[in-house]
Amino acid sequence: METGPTVFVHELPDAATAAVGAWMRIGSAHESVDLAGVTHLLEHLLLRRCGDRTPEGIAQLTDSLGGAVDAFTTREVCAVTAHVPAERFDEAFELVLDAVFRPRLLPDEVELERRVVAAEFDLIQDSPGEMAAEKALAACWGDHPLARPVLGRREVVERLEASDLERYHNAHFTPANLLVVAVGPVVKGEIAKRLGLDSVSGGRAEPLVPPRWSPGVLVEERDGLEQLYANLVLPGLRADDPDIFTLGVLHQLLGGGASSRLFRELRDRLGLVYDVGSSIYAAAVAGVLEVTFSAPARQTEACWDAVFRVLGEVAAGRITDDEVELARRALASGVVLGAEGIDALMEAHAGELLAHGRPFDGALTRRRLDEVTPERVRSLADRVIRIDAVAGAVCGPEAALRLPAGLSQRVA
Repeated sequence: METGPTVFVHELPDAATAAVGAWMRIGSAHESVDLAGVTHLLEHLLLRRCGDRTPEGIAQLTDSLGGAVDAFTTREVCAVTAHVPAERFDEAFELVLDAVFRPRLLPDEVELERRVVAAEFDLIQDSPGEMAAEKALAACWGDHPLARPVLGRREVVERLEASDLERYHNAHFTPANLLVVAVGPVVKGEIAKRLGLDSVSGGRAEPLVPPRWSPGVLVEERDGLEQLYANLVLPGLRADDPDIFTLGVLHQLLGGGASSRLFRELRDRLGLVYDVGSSIYAAAVAGVLEVTFSAPARQTEACWDAVFRVLGEVAAGRITDDEVELARRALASGVVLGAEGIDALMEAHAGELLAHGRPFDGALTRRRLDEVTPERVRSLADRVIRIDAVAGAVCGPEAALRLPAGLSQRVA
């Protein structure tokens, strides 16, 4: 991940809308344990009161701009973005800058947003699928910061004060950590001038160290559930790994769509589940390949058998050339669709700049996909899909919690 202030503008003079976002290269994984949750709580307040704007004024401006103003936190970044009619760009840009650089953190409003975040904690706690997903990374990466939930720790958030948030903001929401991306009928020189980045201040986020991998599945029993919710993880790749596109193809044919192995086997052929699939999480220093499913308690044994049968076949290289070609075509189509629209193009540029230090280039991405051969996919499958390395988390009723032989079990 690059550091230092970065401004990228994709000029589209005839566009009717414009999008702009400010990404801070600081996320939940950069927090110390005693501040776990500070970035997310701060994010909640960025668009509440900033500059000389009141909460009512921000709400009215956001609605008048079309409602497409957002703030979000991930493990590696915190961002504020806006997608607006082109003629309203200046107003949106000023709001984004006020939010990231000039929030006003009043004690009573910190307390209000703390209650909102408490409700988020409760929502995740009440969702067995969310809990399985949250604990899967803790299962494989232990107490590494990347394994920590973006919301942080409830007990930490409950004691954070406005002064804590202000100190954290002053230390980390600085030009040194800034990425600005704008798309539409805007000019880069004007953006840079308005930012005034002649001098760079503030410290940069410390780079993360790679986590160590631990196999084993965390098990949480919940009475009253009718389904088992499973989130399995295998060692994946970091975001800048040369084989990341190959992993994308492998994920797509494994569980990424309606023609994938897992979907066809567990849903279309056996009718065991409603929901099954795979996904990729790739951070700057590590990543995982995820397999998720939810199954009725009475059918969990058959589901486990089917999942591990599919994983075993793919790991053994029983992947056809046609499957690879279909997966590549699906991903190439997704590249086109995923960058369709001004706001999507902004997000695509930001993602590439954060991960690789270069803007999004659809043609380059498609060329990289074209370079993925069946042999490379089979070789990566042999390296990544190792049953002895499976980690993850499951949540469900007692009757559904018997894991298949070969999976080590830990209590969540």
